[in-house]
Amino acid sequence: MSQVPEHFDLVINIKKGDPKSLELLFRRMYPQLCAYARKFLNDPADSEEIVQELFYSIWKHRDRLDENQSLTSYLFISVKNRCLNFLDAKKNRTKHADLMRYLYTHEGIDGANSYHALLKKELEKDFDKALEDLPLECRKIFELSRLEGLKYQEIAVKLNISIKTVETQISRALSKLRVMLKEHITT
Repeated sequence: MSQVPEHFDLVINIKKGDPKSLELLFRRMYPQLCAYARKFLNDPADSEEIVQELFYSIWKHRDRLDENQSLTSYLFISVKNRCLNFLDAKKNRTKHADLMRYLYTHEGIDGANSYHALLKKELEKDFDKALEDLPLECRKIFELSRLEGLKYQEIAVKLNISIKTVETQISRALSKLRVMLKEHITT
């Protein structure tokens, strides 16, 4: 006799498109998932953002839910993976900026000048291409932050969005740029 997984009825109803079932699941699991995320991130705001994005993703891809699997396990594993990805992106987010800064400020007197100039030109070309490949809203927010020097609060006000949205989009942009510019980034 097989055992019915917890939240079985909620999963079935969510798959059918019932927003109240998702809200019920959210209310049941949100505090626990946020507390779990805080163990990784040590930041309540980032933890809440991770969990909120998870529930958005669940709703968006609700047809992929498997009512025969443990939803609780899935939620906790998803939070853990999202936290680890977030930490990885955060750890690497300045590598590109450090490389650019190095190339622009370390010009020697010897033959390294031409080599650095070539590297700088190649990096700028690849960076411009990578920037163009970002989603429009993500690119816009990144450019306001990194190229125009606006603070997150200023961007949020200018675009009429939340600061968390700005932070999330910057994190996504940096993560995507890091992947697209990986041959230029040294660890």
